[in-house]
Amino acid sequence: MIMKKKEEDLQKKIVQFQVLEATFKTLQDRANLINQNLDELRKTKIAIEDLKKTKPNKALIPLGSGNFVYGTIENNENVIVGIGAGIAIKKKREESIEILDNKIREMENVLDDVTTRAQGILEKIEEIQMELEELQK
Repeated sequence: MIMKKKEEDLQKKIVQFQVLEATFKTLQDRANLINQNLDELRKTKIAIEDLKKTKPNKALIPLGSGNFVYGTIENNENVIVGIGAGIAIKKKREESIEILDNKIREMENVLDDVTTRAQGILEKIEEIQMELEELQK
């Protein structure tokens, strides 16, 4: 009877461990995506800030996948800014930087939340790991 209870406890802990491990991996993947998005937002902010130094002139315009085309910047005071849901609006350069700063702050807050949750799950995983070791003795 005691052995059966011990086996049931062991099975429950193993299932808990697997669920927590999968949740931790999901949070890690999410943190990686957030970091990639943050990196892109920061690079965009730098590019917009660099427009201050750019006189309307020739520029390389990215097409994606490392491909560019030559173009002319006629107006470096206004930027078309994506505000979400596929909507973009024209804003002054400084306003677009403010929008990006807000997006960066929001993403950093989400990243902090995900990181905190992942750390909590990691602590639970370690706790269950010790319990599993005890149950296997």
